[in-house]
Amino acid sequence: MSAARRVIATLAAVLASIALEAAAQDGEDERPPDPPIERVEPLDPATTVFPGGYTMRELTTSERIEVGGGEPLTFGQVLASVQRHHPSLESARQDVVAAQGAQLAAEGGFDLTLNASGWAAPQGYYDWGRADVYLDQPTPLWGASIRAGWRIGRGGDVPDYYGNYETLDLGELRAEVRVPLWRDGPIDARRARIWQAEHATRAEQSNFEARMLRMRVAAARAYWSWVAAGRRYQIASALLDLAEQRDAQIAAQVRAGAIPPIESLENRRVILSRRTSLVSARRSLEQAAIALSLYFRRDDGRPHVVRPRRLPAELDAPTAPSVRLREEVRAAWTRRPELDRYRSLIERQEVSVDYAENRFAPRIDVAVGASVDLGSGTMSQQETLGPAVVEGSVYFSMPLQFREARGGIAQSRAELAALRADAQLAQEQIATEVQDAHSAVTASHERVELAREAAEIATAVANAERRRFELGATELFIVNLREQSAAAAQATLVDAEAALQIAHARWRAVTAAP
Repeated sequence: MSAARRVIATLAAVLASIALEAAAQDGEDERPPDPPIERVEPLDPATTVFPGGYTMRELTTSERIEVGGGEPLTFGQVLASVQRHHPSLESARQDVVAAQGAQLAAEGGFDLTLNASGWAAPQGYYDWGRADVYLDQPTPLWGASIRAGWRIGRGGDVPDYYGNYETLDLGELRAEVRVPLWRDGPIDARRARIWQAEHATRAEQSNFEARMLRMRVAAARAYWSWVAAGRRYQIASALLDLAEQRDAQIAAQVRAGAIPPIESLENRRVILSRRTSLVSARRSLEQAAIALSLYFRRDDGRPHVVRPRRLPAELDAPTAPSVRLREEVRAAWTRRPELDRYRSLIERQEVSVDYAENRFAPRIDVAVGASVDLGSGTMSQQETLGPAVVEGSVYFSMPLQFREARGGIAQSRAELAALRADAQLAQEQIATEVQDAHSAVTASHERVELAREAAEIATAVANAERRRFELGATELFIVNLREQSAAAAQATLVDAEAALQIAHARWRAVTAAP
């Protein structure tokens, strides 16, 4: 039953189709014939008025700057300029000179000192006077000091209460040695100042070396950013060349009627877009050169904006370091000047602690002196002043509360603990910097390889697409996309290679490698 129904439905459909075709044929017989097709003449894109009233303007020559071709600027030249002229390094260098000056001033605490004094009573019951000249020489030997001099006390009549100032007519020669037994024995203010100045000088020298390492990394960033900006400009210029060289070819094809005029308009849009990109690339190059001028300076120290012609044509790709990370961390701890600086600062502070602890001791000094009078005098003077004299003395003093000593000890010990904590943090930071720099170098090498292969593929695709366009097998829009992708891939490779160079520069800095 169902089969019969299907046969009936098929026959009905066929009859309906025949009826429709007959009706359509009747209508066509009544409709007037179409007019003959007129041939469309080829259009000149320069005179064609596009939708919106736009008419193609004459293509002007694009402005270019010369990049490369001159004497190349090397990174070594930049580093040499930084070391000679950079103000930051000059500031650190002057800090070293200042510390050396402070050290020399501290050594002045042991200078030989000439002292002189005089006294006279020209009018009065007693007519007499006295003069005293002596030399003081502190020594670094357990705080001992030496005094030697000459004095004279003469007049008509010396008062009895000034009898110790009386000498024979040629005066008195005397000398004394004073030695501290407890306080100021192991350490005193003069020696503490010298030792602290010596450690401070080494700390400033280490600070200069640490700043030089930081300048090496900063200079590397500026230099390779400038190189990358120049190469990106070359990529943008080559990309613009493709569109400009294709403009006349497309216009000829439009005039021949092979392609529609809009293709010429599309290429003109691409040219303007790529010229805009070239202006941006030129601005980036100028900006990078200005930033580099802070590190590459003239002989008089002024910043020098390097010309684009000095862009190097070839780059030496660094090889991946094959290292043992733990050994490099330990080597960095030994070589990094930051830790040397902390070691010097800690040693300087340890001197402060020793000096503060010595302030807690009482003062017990012993002195031995000798004197002899020269010349002649009265019989009484010859008897009392003529024989040589040897004297000994003991000095004692002690504060009863020791608040100054106790406060100084607490302060110096706290400052020492703070320095040790800072040194530990610096050591840990150096370890993380070495690990991170090694990771960055490894990743940069991988990124360069991937970017290089991607750039080769994108360039090959763009070349193939241009060939297809020449054969009429594709559209200009697709060609532009392929070329833009190839240029982007080449720029990515440039950035990857610059990042690789910077990563290696940072690796050398964090490991303090030569």
